[in-house]
Amino acid sequence: MDEISVIAPLGAVIALGWVLRVLGIVSIQTFREDNRILFWLSIPALLLRLTAKAHISAGENLNLFLAVHVSFVVFPMIAFLAGYLFREEKNRLAISTMVSIRSNQVFMGIPAISIAMGSQGLEAISVFLAMSLIGYHIFSISSSQLVLSGGLSFRSLLDTTRKVLKNPMVLACLCGVGLSAAGIHEFPQPLDTTLKVLGDIGTGLALLSLGAGLDFTGVFSTLQRTWRDAFIKLVLHPAFVLMLFSFWPVERTMMQAVLMATAMPVAVNSLVVAQGMGMDDRYAGELIAVTTLLSMGTLPAWMRFLGI
Repeated sequence: MDEISVIAPLGAVIALGWVLRVLGIVSIQTFREDNRILFWLSIPALLLRLTAKAHISAGENLNLFLAVHVSFVVFPMIAFLAGYLFREEKNRLAISTMVSIRSNQVFMGIPAISIAMGSQGLEAISVFLAMSLIGYHIFSISSSQLVLSGGLSFRSLLDTTRKVLKNPMVLACLCGVGLSAAGIHEFPQPLDTTLKVLGDIGTGLALLSLGAGLDFTGVFSTLQRTWRDAFIKLVLHPAFVLMLFSFWPVERTMMQAVLMATAMPVAVNSLVVAQGMGMDDRYAGELIAVTTLLSMGTLPAWMRFLGI
């Protein structure tokens, strides 16, 4: 199956990162330091280069913006209602609302889409990230904050927005969008090569770091606790976005790339957000591990369904 040939290398590199950490060959602290390089340098360089090269038009991408942001509004509410019906306690319920839309779009999504769809897929995912990354952070964090505190003040929303706008990946996308809108799609050769080299560092290192951070202890009992949120994240959310594209259609390559990104497992940085906001960070870690493991089966199924 072609789908397996795409997912297998990703799974192999993720597994290698886990093995390196378990055997003590590379410490978890080293991987955390490497993540800073990814967060502050490699991934922003990749996103800046891709978004600038992409031809972003507000008119052409209005449907994309609407479909994605409607899902950002609706799915935290669906996750909240599902958790409330199962009488989940507040800290865990906040995790459910947050991770319902927090896909691992960058560290796992970009490598997967690059392998599966080539340069066209990379251009599509860069446009998607440019159009959605700010809303992705604001809606996911604000929804969990709403659950924790029972309300959302203007001050807390402003503080969240301020923090998001300091995110180097968001800033890279905004700069890339500005350059694209100004008609600047190519960098001088030395600068373009520098950005490409920095961006190329990220693909393998991101997957190794992802694997190193996973904890599969008691995975079957963990699955019993997390199955509902895993199903919402890996199946229901991308299916809902696909339905929204029937109302706000986009070009086929864009649709395929967005749905692949949406079907990715829970973003690794959700654990950091959970710890910083006083939520159930243990449950966040369990969801990251379980959805990453299950995505080795759900992603090929989505690729087959989408004809990738």
